[in-house]
Amino acid sequence: MNGTLRRRYVILAEGRLHEAKTAHGVLRYGKDEVVAVLDSTLAGKTAGGVMPGLLTDPGRDAPVVATLSEALAHSPTSILVGVAPAGGRLPGEWMETLRGAAEAGLEIVGGLHQRLAPEFPGANVWDVREPPAEVPIFSGEGFGVAPKVALTVGTDAAIGKMTATLEVEREARRAGLSTGFVPTGQTGVIIAGWGVCVDAVVSDFVAGVSEMLVLQAAKSSPDLILVEGQGALSHPAYSGVTLGLLHGSCPDCLILCVSPEDGPGYAGVPRPSPARAARLYEEVAALVKPAPVVAISANTKGLTDKEADAFVERISTETGLPTADPFRDSAKPILEAAMRS
Repeated sequence: MNGTLRRRYVILAEGRLHEAKTAHGVLRYGKDEVVAVLDSTLAGKTAGGVMPGLLTDPGRDAPVVATLSEALAHSPTSILVGVAPAGGRLPGEWMETLRGAAEAGLEIVGGLHQRLAPEFPGANVWDVREPPAEVPIFSGEGFGVAPKVALTVGTDAAIGKMTATLEVEREARRAGLSTGFVPTGQTGVIIAGWGVCVDAVVSDFVAGVSEMLVLQAAKSSPDLILVEGQGALSHPAYSGVTLGLLHGSCPDCLILCVSPEDGPGYAGVPRPSPARAARLYEEVAALVKPAPVVAISANTKGLTDKEADAFVERISTETGLPTADPFRDSAKPILEAAMRS
């Protein structure tokens, strides 16, 4: 598996480090070292200096450089595409950078729907979104998994489901619990070194792959299996993968991820309130296996501390559930609720 390698990453995030979700996830949670970030607009700074609060381990900080040649001076083994551009295809200048990296002997790691291996014949390429050659259909074996399984779900896409999952995992380790993290998206797979990007799987097999990943995580008999959620039931573009994960992973409980954003969401479709979303997820999950929403993970990015506290209190009151921002504060209330369920 790709996860058996130890990498030294240079992350390509030219002009977009502030919005580079994959870069942020690998910098904060990754097991492999990040030796440099390539963004000429912020050259001379460090990733932690550009984004205060992102890194909990100062040892994970990395210099931001302007050119590939500067990055190569830090002896990377791999170059990681840290941004998913609009339309899912990389601009020409990024492709030239990757070509230069390949010529320098670096592995290319990309998580986009655009496959990079055909673009760089002969190069060492890890197309993270490439699904396994053989995938199973849902069997029902997941109903018999012994460890507790918690799945993150959301009122919208890109709302912090991976972050919530990984912060709860960190809190569980601090509490002395063993965990199994099930990665289902490109950043999670890069961080963990294993998993499947379920949005790249043929729809009939999404539930089967989700079940397969949980069964794999259960082999080590952890105290808690944490499944990274994708999309949202209310998101018309991504609801299919959400439903496949919800049924296929056979969760025992759900953690609902919310944000303060109101009004219409994608394509003008209204976002459900947290209370309504919780009811909907429970009803849809119960078609296959009952799974209560036990806690709310609040994404309060962009709010002041006072505003964040008020939002968390409001959501807790409206839903009657333990609510916390695991990134800003602590995931402890969420973990405790999951373990009580």
